[in-house]
Amino acid sequence: MLRILSLVLVTFACFTLSLAVQCNTNPCELGGDFVPPNYQCLPATDNVNNVICTCPDGHAEINRRCRICDTINCGPNGVCIERSFFEGLFYACGCTNGTNNYLNPGPCPGANPITTTTTTTAIPPTGICLNGGVYNSITGTCTCINGYTGLYCEIPSGQTGCQNVVCANGGVCNPNPPTENGVLMHCTCPAGFAGPNCELVGTLGRCVAGLCQNGGACEERVTGSLIYAFCRCPPGITGQCCQSSYFSCPMTGVYADPINCKFGRYFQCNGYTLSSLSCPRGLRYNFMKMRCDTDVSCPP
Repeated sequence: MLRILSLVLVTFACFTLSLAVQCNTNPCELGGDFVPPNYQCLPATDNVNNVICTCPDGHAEINRRCRICDTINCGPNGVCIERSFFEGLFYACGCTNGTNNYLNPGPCPGANPITTTTTTTAIPPTGICLNGGVYNSITGTCTCINGYTGLYCEIPSGQTGCQNVVCANGGVCNPNPPTENGVLMHCTCPAGFAGPNCELVGTLGRCVAGLCQNGGACEERVTGSLIYAFCRCPPGITGQCCQSSYFSCPMTGVYADPINCKFGRYFQCNGYTLSSLSCPRGLRYNFMKMRCDTDVSCPP
């Protein structure tokens, strides 16, 4: 009887083991253009029999390959191609205008918006978070402990820090602890420039009436023996003296900020009232997912 019971237990154990999916069997089909860090196979910490296959756009699959083009509709005559063609965008659509073929950073003109052809999710339903991260079932996201970031808390923050922060006009990013996931990213600006991303261009001298136009606010900063006046512009206004208007609200909604997208900023319209919002440092607003994210393409 004991021998029969032992045989049953061994058979059950072998059957259970045969159901396990391991990264060493390459269920994510990594290779060629689909390799880390853009595409990854991550062991699921809450279930040793599962793995997470990730795409660089934040999608993931459990126990099967993840491909961005599975969720992209380039249009009836478009072809989706997965490679890093554009800044922060890991696919392009091969389009035609009837005469020439060209690559487009997004669906071809006239195509419907993104459509999902396979079941994908930003966070698996099981709520898998790595490296001590805690899954929030209300928001459907992972809250990472200090020192980690990423969709699943899979990336040490030291690997992301400054490489995702844009400092304009010759500014240099310096990671200073602590705060944002363990790292505070700070842009050190050359003389004559200011702002969180060194995007403000100063005028030598003090603030004077009329320097800042269109409701811009003037502030002074002292650099050594020099004094610079900086204009902080209202949302939708740009220029050294806030002299140029480039955006106004068409209707209620969330909109891209084409000038400051690279700094993680975007617009929110409440009727015709315009507000400028900002993502955490190093992130940009992803309009496909309606959230701040990594790997988001901005206008050049």
